[in-house]
Amino acid sequence: MRAGTVALLASWACRAGSQGRGGTRPYHVQGRIARKKAGGAFIRSALLLLALASVSSFAAPVPFDGKTFKGRIACSADGNHNDEDDWAASPVALAIFAQCGVKDRLVHFDYNCILPQTDLEWEKIHAASVLGAAERYGYASSIFHDCRKDLDGAINSIAKAINESSAENPLYFIVAGPMEVPFLGIQKSEGEKRKFVYCISHSRWNDGFAQKYTFTHTKRSVIPSGIKWVQIRDQNQLLSTSPYGRPARPEEWRPWHWMRDSDDRKVRFLWERMLVSTRADCSDAGMAYFLMTGDEAAENSKLRRLLEEKIVPTPIGARKHVRLETENFLTLEGYAVEDRNDRQASHRLGVKLAEKTGRIRTPFDQPYAAATGNYDVDVRYFDEKAVRSQFALSINGVRQSAAWNAPGTGQGWTTKTIPDVRVNLGDEIMVEVQTEAGATGRLDYVELKSREASSQSADRKK
Repeated sequence: MRAGTVALLASWACRAGSQGRGGTRPYHVQGRIARKKAGGAFIRSALLLLALASVSSFAAPVPFDGKTFKGRIACSADGNHNDEDDWAASPVALAIFAQCGVKDRLVHFDYNCILPQTDLEWEKIHAASVLGAAERYGYASSIFHDCRKDLDGAINSIAKAINESSAENPLYFIVAGPMEVPFLGIQKSEGEKRKFVYCISHSRWNDGFAQKYTFTHTKRSVIPSGIKWVQIRDQNQLLSTSPYGRPARPEEWRPWHWMRDSDDRKVRFLWERMLVSTRADCSDAGMAYFLMTGDEAAENSKLRRLLEEKIVPTPIGARKHVRLETENFLTLEGYAVEDRNDRQASHRLGVKLAEKTGRIRTPFDQPYAAATGNYDVDVRYFDEKAVRSQFALSINGVRQSAAWNAPGTGQGWTTKTIPDVRVNLGDEIMVEVQTEAGATGRLDYVELKSREASSQSADRKK
């Protein structure tokens, strides 16, 4: 509901209230009572509409309903160094979009986007994967850009896609490579348009954090500009059946034989590209599956159902668990991103205090999230030995529980659950921290777990 409509409702409510209180004096007492009742009913109706307006004015971003995609799609992939997995993941992602009937919504796809280093042979192999899938699945060739040959074209294409964005036509940008090229495109775009862009990632590598490479930019280079960051679970856990760093063994290929044995030549092409990579891994394609379904668990069997059996899954509507990585919060006050490659931390990243006190704040705006809901909220923080920290969770500036203290016993990563918290899309989520001297106040993530999902699970157990 538009702001003007909300204002109009408010003025009606005020006018009705003044009339109900005797703004126009009735001739009889009975008439006065009738007017008061009518005015009171009008006020209640107007206030209800105002409450609904506050939620509906921030409509739930559900990109795909199974038939229509609201918005547009962009992708950035590497494949020219570090890992061969994109040789299979890129064509699988293109196959997912095509099979869901949204290939016309893809407006940008750049590839070979690792800038500091490259391998000429890898560039050619990945290009064959991308362009081969584009031809087979019927994509317009003009949206594809090889960053090693046409970097300016890729950057301009990203900026154009962002500049054409709006609340009614958002851009969902899948980041399947490091942040260098996406940053350059975002930097060139109009600042006011960036709030309509959702960047989707599933790994620290795509976030711009790496041990063996020196990247100039990370996701923190763009998040403060208003870009909305969507961090889903690591897709390697489900879509990689062989480990990084060596060719797949025969038994590791077996889960993908449905591609090899398909009657559809396009699906057999996906198998051929995976075979060329020597890796049984198309993990980055899990982000495309998430964008089409809201499902973070893109299992092999789900891809088979979509790509081989041609059954388009029904999107889930509202996710039951939404994890917000603390380094993805819009505003970090007194906090800085910490990359110490901590395998106990989600995505091995987090934030720590740069001062004695600090807070992190972000609006709740995630695709496939309920417009409003009650959640048990987990705040994961680090308990340090012999020093104490105090934490507090607020929604729109209102404390959701009493502040709690880390015991200072050195337990490490610890989770505090605040039960039954009402959160609407657009609400500001804030964690405030105060510490003793020497404490870091480390934070890992804030996770919203639907009370409805918990209730349904409990009912099933009964």
